[in-house]
Amino acid sequence: MNGSSDMPLLEIPEISAYADGSPRPLLDRVEVAVPAGAVVAVVGPSGSGKTTLGLAALGASRGGVRLAGRVLLGGTDLMTLAPVRRPAARAGRAAHLPQHPESVLDPVRRVGGALTELAVLGQPGRTARKAAARRALVSAGLEWESVRRRFPHQLSGGQQQRLALASALVTGARLLVLDEPTSGLDPALAHALGRTVRRLADDGVGVLLLSHDLPMVRRTADRVVVLEHGRAVDNGPTTDILGPGCPAPGPRPSTVGLTTGRHPAIRELLAAEHRTGSDGKAGPSIAAPARQGPGGVVAEEIVVRRRSADPLAGPVSMAFPPGSRTALLGPSGSGKTTFARVLAGLTTPTLGGTRIDGRSLPARVDRRTTAQRRVVQYVHQDSASSFEEHRPLIEQLTDTARLLRGLRSEEATTEALETAERLGLDAALLRRTPSRLSGGQLQRCALVRALTARPALLICDEVTSALDTVSRERALDALPGLLAPAETALLFISHDVPAVRALTENAALFEGGRCVRRGPLDEVLPAGWR
Repeated sequence: MNGSSDMPLLEIPEISAYADGSPRPLLDRVEVAVPAGAVVAVVGPSGSGKTTLGLAALGASRGGVRLAGRVLLGGTDLMTLAPVRRPAARAGRAAHLPQHPESVLDPVRRVGGALTELAVLGQPGRTARKAAARRALVSAGLEWESVRRRFPHQLSGGQQQRLALASALVTGARLLVLDEPTSGLDPALAHALGRTVRRLADDGVGVLLLSHDLPMVRRTADRVVVLEHGRAVDNGPTTDILGPGCPAPGPRPSTVGLTTGRHPAIRELLAAEHRTGSDGKAGPSIAAPARQGPGGVVAEEIVVRRRSADPLAGPVSMAFPPGSRTALLGPSGSGKTTFARVLAGLTTPTLGGTRIDGRSLPARVDRRTTAQRRVVQYVHQDSASSFEEHRPLIEQLTDTARLLRGLRSEEATTEALETAERLGLDAALLRRTPSRLSGGQLQRCALVRALTARPALLICDEVTSALDTVSRERALDALPGLLAPAETALLFISHDVPAVRALTENAALFEGGRCVRRGPLDEVLPAGWR
């Protein structure tokens, strides 16, 4: 840890957060400090208050949430300022990478121009600002020439994540609040981002890191704060809380580390990490073999070409027989999500098409019949944006079975609640609106909604990226059984290698928009991912 001042960049002597109508606080007198040159990580189960704390560190909160306490940024108490004055007080001093990066990316501005404009906070001239924008992109793992003319929607989820990080870096802020920065990144990029975070800290930047990625926390953080139900239940040096680090890709944490956590909350997270191997190693696949024979969803010679350099060029053909479990692998930006969107009718291909049991599916989902819309269900990486803001979640989850399968409201509600319970979501949680849930909880809600359609093909796009180790383990255990009743085929897009091993038996590898390899999982996994 490096630091040139006795005063922390960020000091929160005490902060609480209250949601309208909630009987208990979202944050309960949490204390945290981030010195210059230090990485302080906040870990805990989904819904423990990590994102709320990250926003509170900037004097901000989501709608319907009230803060009480003190937040000192460079000695200035943000809580004494009117909310409209807080953005100016933190401009150029603190920057935020949110869990859902698209929320801070300007959809109508090209990447280069938007970054150069943001650099005005720390650079006096246009030449200096353009150079700062280039440096920020490179630090975030993107090449200037490959993305500067593109719009955010033309980037993959992982590329958007890195662009949002570049947007934070380009301001020259000395405090960074990073919320799940490795979600959507392949293993190589996740390790590179960890090195970037550590290098920034070594240069004197303070980092508040909110993450479920325990291996990344071990590699980068100086201290760890453990949250549970909105309270800081443990706080100390990283090795004291999480056990000794291991070099990447490294072996699985030893059993010694399982007893290191001093509070039951962290011990449970460590135990789940050990069982599921979330550090990159895992036991043998538990995926069941697919039923042999014709039928199922088939992609035929899919090609997507756009002047905007959409990453999928194709042609790609792939079959998903009933009960099959296929992993779609490849680096960020290789075209995985674009291909999946074509199957779901969300992106129109230039050539080719999709069939179900030999019958063509319309290319656009809005032209598919009710029965056809049920065939392919897609769980997005950004689950939060897929829900209506002001409707209780249980109403939205029951819509799928009611509208696509014709179930009565009572039947649809019962099925949604039973599916949610198997994924670790209780009924009380589902009566809330989406803004009251964490990213990991919303990710599982999106999975419930798709499963209740009983589709022929379920596409899961980075569905474990926002889950803590305990929730992730439960989801991986439950998913095969939830797919079984309808013999639903699974297309699992992920950089989470242990999850891929647990759920799939075959894989396809994408590079540069093309499927370059397919076959049994162990033969397709890139060498750096094993």
